[in-house]
Amino acid sequence: MSDWNAEAIRATLAAVAARDRKFAEFGSRAHRYRLNRVLSVAKVTAFERRHGIALPADYRDFLLQVGNGGAGPHYGLYRLGTADSHDADLATPFPHTSQWRPAPDDEDVDRWYDGTMEIAECGCAYYHRLVVTGPASGQVWQDLLPCDQGIVPEAGFRDWYLTWLAELAARHGVTQTGRPLSP
Repeated sequence: MSDWNAEAIRATLAAVAARDRKFAEFGSRAHRYRLNRVLSVAKVTAFERRHGIALPADYRDFLLQVGNGGAGPHYGLYRLGTADSHDADLATPFPHTSQWRPAPDDEDVDRWYDGTMEIAECGCAYYHRLVVTGPASGQVWQDLLPCDQGIVPEAGFRDWYLTWLAELAARHGVTQTGRPLSP
């Protein structure tokens, strides 16, 4: 189990919220710099059993130590199991390891997302997806299919989230407290 230093994350979010009271940061009005309550091991395990998967360790630990959605990039993180994942089969491995675009005549949209789940909305039908099975398991990918840019790899969940938090803190002149948050 990895230690997420939830206290430092919450302190950083609270300090940013105190400086951005009008929620000028894109998407912050949706999450208001708040994290939802953590999940129990039983609830996370039930989700994994229902879908026949083991969630990537960093994401699983985030749900158990930090929060079940809330403050995060753009409009924030979804609660586990609440996003529309295009009927993707989470147990079917996501086969890609680099940017991917479907062929123009490939209309099997549900298959495109197998092995991934939406974790955050960027806006305008763009999403961040977490790969849960396959060679890129644990990576966050940005879904840019609506603008024909395909699905693009970003970083592992931990680095993706902590980079967002560090950049957010820097934009608002907030010094991160506690152990270092940056990846």
